[in-house]
Amino acid sequence: MVAKILRAAAKGSKEEEIMEQCKLESMVLENYLSALAELRLLMIEDKGETFYRTTQKGLDFLRTYHRLRWLLWGKDNDFLLMRLLGQLEKKVHPFYVS
Repeated sequence: MVAKILRAAAKGSKEEEIMEQCKLESMVLENYLSALAELRLLMIEDKGETFYRTTQKGLDFLRTYHRLRWLLWGKDNDFLLMRLLGQLEKKVHPFYVS
């Protein structure tokens, strides 16, 4: 469940979006969200509305989780997801920012 929540919040999501993607009840999700924020795997952003975003530590956790799954069960989708997660951490700056 932790991996599902971190994946859902990888690019920033509202609580309702995470709840829908992970098929969790509100109270259960709030417990997960607070625990993940406490572990610094998830950060809370307030941009008029509350958004949850997976931190670098959370992305590292997901990468390790999916590598282990791939090693144990050989899931092709996990390998592709690891590549996508690697692209998320690369920061693309406009040409005028050095």
